[in-house]
Amino acid sequence: MLKFAGIFLILTGAGGLGRYLIHDLNMHLKQLVESREIFTGMDAGREYLCLPYAQLLRRAAKGRTKVFAEMLEEVASEMEKNREADAKSLWERAFDQRKNQLFLKEEETELLLALSGCLLLEENHTKAARIYFMQLEDKIVQAMEEKKEKQKLYSTVSVLLGLFLVIILL
Repeated sequence: MLKFAGIFLILTGAGGLGRYLIHDLNMHLKQLVESREIFTGMDAGREYLCLPYAQLLRRAAKGRTKVFAEMLEEVASEMEKNREADAKSLWERAFDQRKNQLFLKEEETELLLALSGCLLLEENHTKAARIYFMQLEDKIVQAMEEKKEKQKLYSTVSVLLGLFLVIILL
């Protein structure tokens, strides 16, 4: 009876490991898509509503996940407090403070930082923004393909690892 309980616990733990890794893949993709939505909305607001950057950030923060809402609010409030503040450094600080909560890779973070800086430009920001949006779309497509490939791999490896441990312990 004790062996069966041990086998059950090992297989449950191995399955949990697989689910944890799959959750990371899902969160990575969700955060990429949400960041695209945020910056697309900010670009549209900048283009058509001609709102100041801090107001664009506050508007984009509504309805977002906690991590992104906090980042946007923090950058907006810092920009309102200090009009001479460097927005790029504010964004970098916001991303650095939330490294553990974000599932984004370093190159994706750099892309988002470049895009946020591009939206600050007064003139002719649309061409540069378009390039960054295309790169962001490519990152999203890569994340989707990676999720599809690795999801099966993680499930299989975690179950096999659990079975291997069971065999060793028997």
